[in-house]
Amino acid sequence: MRKLIPIMLCLVMVLMVLVGCQQQAAPAESPKPAESAAPAESKEAPPSQSTEESKGDATEVKKIGFYSDASDDYYKVLVETFTKLGELDPECNWEVTSVVGASTAAEQLAAVENFITAGMDAICVIQNNADTTSECIAKAKEAGIPYFGVVHDFSSVSNAKDAAGACGYDFVQSGVYAGQDALSRGVKRVIMIEGVLGQGTAGAQSLGFIKAYEDAGLDIGNQTAEEYATNKPLKGGKDLEFVLWASGNWFADPAKKIMTDAITSLGPNGWDGAYVQNDEMMDGAIQAIQEAGLDPSNYWLGASNGKEKSWDWVKKGITTMDVNQTAALEGDVVYQQVKAYFKGEPYRKYIHPYLTPFSKDDIDTKQLLPFSDVEEYIAQRNAGKFVYDINDPKFLDNKGFQ
Repeated sequence: MRKLIPIMLCLVMVLMVLVGCQQQAAPAESPKPAESAAPAESKEAPPSQSTEESKGDATEVKKIGFYSDASDDYYKVLVETFTKLGELDPECNWEVTSVVGASTAAEQLAAVENFITAGMDAICVIQNNADTTSECIAKAKEAGIPYFGVVHDFSSVSNAKDAAGACGYDFVQSGVYAGQDALSRGVKRVIMIEGVLGQGTAGAQSLGFIKAYEDAGLDIGNQTAEEYATNKPLKGGKDLEFVLWASGNWFADPAKKIMTDAITSLGPNGWDGAYVQNDEMMDGAIQAIQEAGLDPSNYWLGASNGKEKSWDWVKKGITTMDVNQTAALEGDVVYQQVKAYFKGEPYRKYIHPYLTPFSKDDIDTKQLLPFSDVEEYIAQRNAGKFVYDINDPKFLDNKGFQ
């Protein structure tokens, strides 16, 4: 009996240990009443976390290289609009590196090569000339980087469709609008001040201007509009004759000198009007006419750009007509294309934004889009005051890519 007591005590102690272990393990198996509230607290960002940090955490950073051929106001507005729309879009987390050249092909090529070396996720380029663009597209394709061409048309090169996108106004049509207005006012002797030759844009506007006369069945000489625009002879037909051809390189000062020299050589009665292909050059041309003691309103003066200052010129009759082709809308188009590319969504690749011609007879500033004021453009965009979605039929496909 005494031998059984120690054995029984040992059994009791073992049972007590087992019971204690079960009691300690029980809480781990039971539900936790506070657990359902924890995830809700963890979803809130700490008070010190900025919006930019949240945006950065949500989306991957995309590096974009944007090259402009020159320090041109048009290009500045375009790049600023592109960049600003990306900054305001919570779905975009872009780092845009902007590089500006001095109108040489070598600079364009070097910039693209540098973008490739830097590992950019996309490259956007306002070109110097189409042949250089062709080489740049090939290099970008080899590196696996999408290439977006902006402003000037390069659809004529063999690898144009290797570009991920192209956005540029139909400058032939812009020239047609100017030519139609000129011929309707009986203009025959014209001073032609073009932009940068070789980009394609200047030649396109000249072609469009002549085509307006050709399509109306008027006499432009023993040549086609294409031949006239390409060869640039001074001799034309009885309905259209260019008394001077010159390139103002898109800037006011060169255009002012051209117009001053033209007035000196031709005299005040040796010309009916001038087609000056952008508003900066028109600014210089107006100065030259006024400094020569002449009244600009006595001549037909047509341009293309449609900047805000041109609205005042046309309303006052200083110039006759212009075409609203705001750079802000163009920057918007490229922003939409690049965003869609990064998201893997289908998008229209080769686009002409829409043009709005206006003259001293029919100007309505409510129908014109802001050009120089990017903040105003975005404010009107957000208010739905104009069409900006590239899927809208107002935007046309660039047939050169077909």
